[in-house]
Amino acid sequence: MNEAATSDQGFGSWRVACGMVVLVLALSVMALAQSNHQDDDPLANQVVSGSAFGYADLPGRQVLVPVEPALARGMKAFRKAVTVPGRVVDLTYTGAQRAGDGDAGRQTPERFAETAGAVFAASEPVGPGGDVLVTTEHFLADRQVLAITPLEKKACAPALDSALAARAGRAVAWCKDVGAVEGGGVLSVARFVPKGRDELAVLVYNGPGGMVFLEYPGSADPGGTWRADDGGEFPLETYRPLFAFRTQAGLELAVRWAGNEGNAMDLYRQDGDMFVPFVAASWYRMEE
Repeated sequence: MNEAATSDQGFGSWRVACGMVVLVLALSVMALAQSNHQDDDPLANQVVSGSAFGYADLPGRQVLVPVEPALARGMKAFRKAVTVPGRVVDLTYTGAQRAGDGDAGRQTPERFAETAGAVFAASEPVGPGGDVLVTTEHFLADRQVLAITPLEKKACAPALDSALAARAGRAVAWCKDVGAVEGGGVLSVARFVPKGRDELAVLVYNGPGGMVFLEYPGSADPGGTWRADDGGEFPLETYRPLFAFRTQAGLELAVRWAGNEGNAMDLYRQDGDMFVPFVAASWYRMEE
């Protein structure tokens, strides 16, 4: 009797030890993948960076990250969602979802159940169809989440206009303040006077540590300069900074840019006085 009990206890201890080894290996692989993200390939950084863009269903209680099933099945450790204006919501992974039969259509909240990807249940509503960044706890551990409060697109201060014109070597056509960053600093978007067909717009963060720039060069074209069918004007009404992160390297900024063809989602990181691409996704939403 005692011998049998000892044998069972030994087997149980062995299973616990094996389970711990598997857990440690899984966490190590995830950490290694996140440390090996490709700074020059923001599309490849979806998931491998420990973050990926997604959107909610219409009730706002589920979140979908539209990735291939193989990637979706590897997202069990993604347990957080950062949503507008900088709120963190707990998530529970519920499974990988395949697209409907013969379905490769639009990626919209209305077609949530027909779109392939990783599905999560939200601990509280994230907003109907709202865009989010789904992350691991490891990803958020190195970041302070900052809310962005939208501003009423008032004209920038004359001093900022002058500073932007001097930096770009061309006059400012218009400049609008678009958001206030928690902890200090304002986000503004400016369009410059064209040089022939060469166009330039810029997002600038004017904060306590100085200015950080994100440039949007373009070439005038009847089909659209920055987005399809934009009429040659930078489409400020569909461009929105969502939230930000503070890291040891500086500021990271999440931006949604909607257009006729769909949504582009980008997370930029600060590199000196520039924002550079870090994580990117796009969702096809054009009417069929």
